[in-house]
Amino acid sequence: IIKNKFQGIVDVAPRVGKSKIAIDAMRKLKNKKVLLLAPFNPILDSWREEFKKWKLDFKGDIINQRSLDKVKISDYDLIISDEVHTLSEHQRNLLQGKKILGFSGSISKKTKEILEEELAIKPIYTYSVEQAIKDNIISDYEIKVISCNLDTRDKYIEVATKKSKFYTTEWNNYQYLDSQFKKFKVMSWRNPRLNNVKMQMASKRADFIYTSKTKLEACKKLINSIDDRCLVFTARTNVADSFDISSYHSKSTADTLTQLCEKDINKLAVCEMTSMGITIPDLKIGIFHQLKSSEENSIQKILRMCNWEDGETAKIYIFQYVNTQDEVWVSKALEPFNKDKIDYISLNKFNYA
Repeated sequence: IIKNKFQGIVDVAPRVGKSKIAIDAMRKLKNKKVLLLAPFNPILDSWREEFKKWKLDFKGDIINQRSLDKVKISDYDLIISDEVHTLSEHQRNLLQGKKILGFSGSISKKTKEILEEELAIKPIYTYSVEQAIKDNIISDYEIKVISCNLDTRDKYIEVATKKSKFYTTEWNNYQYLDSQFKKFKVMSWRNPRLNNVKMQMASKRADFIYTSKTKLEACKKLINSIDDRCLVFTARTNVADSFDISSYHSKSTADTLTQLCEKDINKLAVCEMTSMGITIPDLKIGIFHQLKSSEENSIQKILRMCNWEDGETAKIYIFQYVNTQDEVWVSKALEPFNKDKIDYISLNKFNYA
């Protein structure tokens, strides 16, 4: 960092201790006005705790990157961006021309190219997940992908047309939504005004995958069969609330995340709120009712369970609907992971015990 004059990306696996690395480097900064950014407030709180822990009197400003519009960026000599891969296009535009030190533990090749092109920053140091596992800094992992079929018998899904209402199966409903998306995708090539319709159909298809009951019931059964501490990821707050465990998300009123960290509760359902910058003690089981397609997001989430403790292995369970877009999302999300550590199991052969 010092050799590269605080310009570039430190690409270090999650759970390794990027904040301590940054703090040691910041001790060398003299008379510089620094702005520290992060995508979530819990990460900012973690930075404040780290400054206290390592006794660094940080004189700069700490803000959520969503507040970039509210500060005068030209006043700062250095921008430190934690989880730099999460910067939006608008935020990157605001930061162009500035000296930036970015940190990430899950940056994809595509994002590296974007950051180099738009912000003139590229990796100055890389330390991979597999190297961190080898060095006993984070725990090893094993991933079980549980493949579910959309139900073809139970007509429980209500479909409304202009003329009537009727009920259909999961499989038939998915086939309809998928065909509509593909139809408008082709039509929008010739008529860009149909892009909004295409995106509406994509959203309806995704919402159906996120909420249909076959995968949801299978996930609930697994949660109930586990006695150990576990974190459950889904994609909708109402789904997180539907599990028979505590939930934590943007609409939560209770600080159940702190309760999990302090071991007052052992199971928690979340959407995105624990993806980055949060350490949860004695956590080795992760259940994904829904895994989105982002490689960066999946690395961050899965490695929440990989705190190194006496050589224990993190157990990751991921549910997917086969022969659907859900299978495509899971496949893309797992691209960065060691294929030898991924086991695919059909739901009817999965042993909950």
